[in-house]
Amino acid sequence: MQIRTQRGYLLLELLAAMLLATLLAVWAVDAMVGRINDAAAQASAAWMLSLRDASRHYLERHGEALKSAVHAADLLDKGYADWSAPALAELRADGLLPAGFPGRAALAGARVRVFRSAACPGPGCRLDALVHSDAPLVRAPAGPVDEQAVAQWMLASQGWGGSVRAAQPDLIGGAAFRFPNPPWPGAALPPGTVALTVAGAVAQSQDSDFLRVGDHRDPDFQGPASVQGDVSTGGDLRIARHLHLGSQAMLYAACGQEGAVSREAEGGLAICRGGSWRTASRSGGGGFSVNQMRGCYSNQGASTANPLTGSCSCPVGSAMVQISDSGPQAFPEGRTLGYLCLD
Repeated sequence: MQIRTQRGYLLLELLAAMLLATLLAVWAVDAMVGRINDAAAQASAAWMLSLRDASRHYLERHGEALKSAVHAADLLDKGYADWSAPALAELRADGLLPAGFPGRAALAGARVRVFRSAACPGPGCRLDALVHSDAPLVRAPAGPVDEQAVAQWMLASQGWGGSVRAAQPDLIGGAAFRFPNPPWPGAALPPGTVALTVAGAVAQSQDSDFLRVGDHRDPDFQGPASVQGDVSTGGDLRIARHLHLGSQAMLYAACGQEGAVSREAEGGLAICRGGSWRTASRSGGGGFSVNQMRGCYSNQGASTANPLTGSCSCPVGSAMVQISDSGPQAFPEGRTLGYLCLD
């Protein structure tokens, strides 16, 4: 009887050990599957973050055309069949994605949608893009949302991620954005859809302050424009009103660009000619007279110096030609010689 009882206890212990081993095995398999699913969600988020960067570059590169586009094929010359829905292959062809970028991630593929504010085209125009999964993250086809996969994907999205929740199917958003579902005309994205936003990238672009030919803000450059560099034209430059020169030149000082025009320090125009600034408002190099008693002054004390040089001399490059001689004069008149400076 005692042997039978011992055998019964041994059998129960064996059954308990087998049950425990089975539970541990099931738990280990379930944990392994969970880790695999978590890794797939993280890989999908990393893949979509790369696609988000490409979408941001798409907005920056084609922003002006996107803000004024009327028809879906307005960017066809750039390689995009529909400007509002650039495909992965088109982004690759445009150099915005690596040539070997995969077409889908572990959990789902993705689509890019671009949408605009009502102010477009205009100064208040705003462009946004949404990169969203092409299928919801669910436990099984037509099954409930896989909340664990969505949570892992959100953790890996670096704060840029959002999703459509079953509790609020009319919204899509997360910590960084919130839009109606969908932000564009059409069918709503199903619960479990995950998305990344590229919000207002063009509105904040550093190039938006600069005026371009055909710019919707001033298509014909009809307003004031400031240019920091040189302006070159292959034709005539016509000015309806006035030309204002900010530079100032000293007459007969050296200049480096033949034909350049500047303002004289005393007023008038100066032209760079022969390597030095020459007056454009008076002809020739001026003139002066010298008295043997008083130098560059008359007997009334007035200066007889050359107004262009401020002394009894000719500008550099001018020839001094005598034009008068008063002859011998008694004191205090003295003899006076007059000269003309010829260029």
